[in-house]
Amino acid sequence: MESKPRLGVLTHVMPYPRNAGQQQRVYYTLKAAREEFHVTLIAPVRDQELPEARKHLDGLCDELLVLPSIEDVGRAARLSAAAKSLVYCAATGLRRSNYYLGGLQFDPSVVRTLIADRQLDCLLFEYWHAYRCVESLRDLIPKFVLDMHNVLWVSHAQKLNDRRDLPGPWKRWSVARYRTGEERAWRMFDGVIAINQEELKYASSVVNGCADMFYAPMGIDLGAWPYSWSPQRPARVAYYGGLGSPHNQQAALRCLDRIMPEVWDRAPETTFWLVGSNPQETLLKRSEDPRVRVTGFVEDVQQVLRTMTAVVCPWSGPYGFRSRLVEVMALGVPVVTTLDAVSGMELENGQGILVGEADNDLARQVLRLLNDDDFAAEQSHRARSQVEGRYDVPNTYGKLMKDLKQWSSP
Repeated sequence: MESKPRLGVLTHVMPYPRNAGQQQRVYYTLKAAREEFHVTLIAPVRDQELPEARKHLDGLCDELLVLPSIEDVGRAARLSAAAKSLVYCAATGLRRSNYYLGGLQFDPSVVRTLIADRQLDCLLFEYWHAYRCVESLRDLIPKFVLDMHNVLWVSHAQKLNDRRDLPGPWKRWSVARYRTGEERAWRMFDGVIAINQEELKYASSVVNGCADMFYAPMGIDLGAWPYSWSPQRPARVAYYGGLGSPHNQQAALRCLDRIMPEVWDRAPETTFWLVGSNPQETLLKRSEDPRVRVTGFVEDVQQVLRTMTAVVCPWSGPYGFRSRLVEVMALGVPVVTTLDAVSGMELENGQGILVGEADNDLARQVLRLLNDDDFAAEQSHRARSQVEGRYDVPNTYGKLMKDLKQWSSP
């Protein structure tokens, strides 16, 4: 039997417990990769967590190479690293994660020693932080490919924008430096993977022929997210996402303060649900209103989401990929959202997803679903159909790995 080509995957995001979208992406990437490649996973794991890691990784990789975790060094070394990371941020405009991951966790000399005799055909990087390893390993590995996961300088800009304690000129300088560093890193790779079409266009213009471009949106296991829409009465509307994130908190508050009041004026019995982990105190207090439910983490979230007439996502910012929307639509729950939320995702308006911009536009779309059962049912089936046609695992991660196998073959 012909041996498989050998793929290394370098990551600080582990494919478990799969509560976050990026953990899901690494999980499905590894699962699909193993169909086409012999997979070597290179990742930092704490000593006491190694048995648990091996259990979760069973079936996802052929080999695990463990990098020492910076969390296992002594207290003095951790304090020193923390102090140096602050100086690094002030001097470079980058984030502390760039220092910890790029400078310490994925030290090129340590990575080189670990994989020197593995004869990998291709090395896949999850995120760009460890890009310095590319130059260090050029003589060992023929091809290097980056999964962007997102345009991170845009996320950095959003987070800095929320910081009222930092001066505006410094924030603009920091974003510009971060963007320069990220775009320079993209050009170090032989291939770059984008997760939405807008990012694909943008990254293509940046690498300008220096790297081959691949497109792989966030896929979904349709068996784990079966069509099961069962809207309850009184009607339920939800916001769904990790509520520890400031950006998600802002979107949730927009629903509560600017969209739902108009809905309640015309459909007062409707309840609004905040479905997601780590809700902050500001959101928890809103459950004092009997019309508002805050669930926190839900083990079987499908059973909650399937009862919603609609899910609302008034997201701002065009890059990234809202995998939560795909999950909701797979269940058959119609989505009301903004253009930014679905930018580059190839989702068609009116096919299980209803787009608006102003608060009253979004409220009107919600009310249309609440007041017209036939229209809501039609949108439910169209939502599932869109996901089946675009975002099942074979058409996303499976296709990517077939493409990478052909690309990395001598």
